[in-house]
Amino acid sequence: MVSTNSATPKQLWECINKILHRRPAPSLPTHASIKSLCNSFSSHFKDKISVIQSTFTGHTPHTVHADFPQLNFQLASFEPATTTEVRNIIMSSPSKSCDLDPIPTILLKACLDVLIKPMTDIINASICYGFFPDDFKCAHVNPVLKKPTLPKDELNSYRPISNLSFILPNT
Repeated sequence: MVSTNSATPKQLWECINKILHRRPAPSLPTHASIKSLCNSFSSHFKDKISVIQSTFTGHTPHTVHADFPQLNFQLASFEPATTTEVRNIIMSSPSKSCDLDPIPTILLKACLDVLIKPMTDIINASICYGFFPDDFKCAHVNPVLKKPTLPKDELNSYRPISNLSFILPNT
């Protein structure tokens, strides 16, 4: 990891800081609990979206489009992914990470020789059995101040920054 990023110290420090979970404390409005703060942000952003949607002519919120036929497919068989295919996908991916990643992508790539077999097994088992672990179904949205000079207790001062990683629940 160090030798790979020796020419790019910024990336090296970013990776080290992520591994050590170092980051500046978020600037958030005062709140009684995290749950109430999340609910406040959720309501605020939902209301903003509703206002924007109402400006579109002929738009009915929460409309379900039934133009598509119902398709009922079942994956009866598939060709399992090989470690070579999984390795190629991972190595061709950008070395970016988010807070939801168990390890930074750059570290994953550096340790891929050890991790490739169990990762390929998880991928193939997930497809074969139609099960995806709940720990991998999550979304992370960070409210970030639009400008540092705006008042942190006003919700209009924030914009949502999202790192989404989710899949539909198992049925």
